[in-house]
Amino acid sequence: MGASTSEHEKAVEIIGLRMKEYESLRSEVVQRIGARQQLAGYAGAATAIAATLGSGLGLWRILLVGLVLLVAYLYLRDSNDGIQRLGKHLRLIESDVNELARGVYGREILTWESTRQTERNSEKRFWKALGRFGGWHRHESQARVPEPRGESEG
Repeated sequence: MGASTSEHEKAVEIIGLRMKEYESLRSEVVQRIGARQQLAGYAGAATAIAATLGSGLGLWRILLVGLVLLVAYLYLRDSNDGIQRLGKHLRLIESDVNELARGVYGREILTWESTRQTERNSEKRFWKALGRFGGWHRHESQARVPEPRGESEG
């Protein structure tokens, strides 16, 4: 009986620790989405200002608008790729926590990221292609999760 209780307490403690990591990563996703939206707004404003200054649309304006849009696209794509990597790590945490929770509580307790990825994977081809171009859709095997650092790297 004592061993079972200590294993139960250990599982509850591990769930708590994994939930802290989960909450931290979800917060990171929200922050990245906010930053992404801000940059999109700034890029749109800069593009509108550059395109409407003066009466003529000179070559320098076209180049400036193109440069702003290219930098914004590259930043947004990289940001979206980072969000996808975080999402994959969140799905791994969900799996780990749910495995422990089935033993402790008799049911799964986390589903958001895995459910959302299932929805992404079932989208029509057009939306998948558009999402891949924009960086907000990656096939499960394409999202990379960094390996944990070893003790010598710490």
